[in-house]
Amino acid sequence: MLRLPDLRHVLAGQANETLGEIFESYDLAVDALERFRKQSPREEAMIREYEQLCREIEQEVLILVSENKHLGVDDSSLGG
Repeated sequence: MLRLPDLRHVLAGQANETLGEIFESYDLAVDALERFRKQSPREEAMIREYEQLCREIEQEVLILVSENKHLGVDDSSLGG
């Protein structure tokens, strides 16, 4: 929710298993990314891979929200 502040109010009100699993996956990916960034020597390939994974998870959340028009989110809140 920190990475998608415009959707924070929508995401906070949407407690479901799918969204919970996505958030858990994102949390794990961010933790791993931070570990890779702190390693010495840095594994740049792993950093790039996990940065991409985090972006893909963020996109998955945006798609999920945009598919649920009944949530009252307009397209400007979706970053597009």
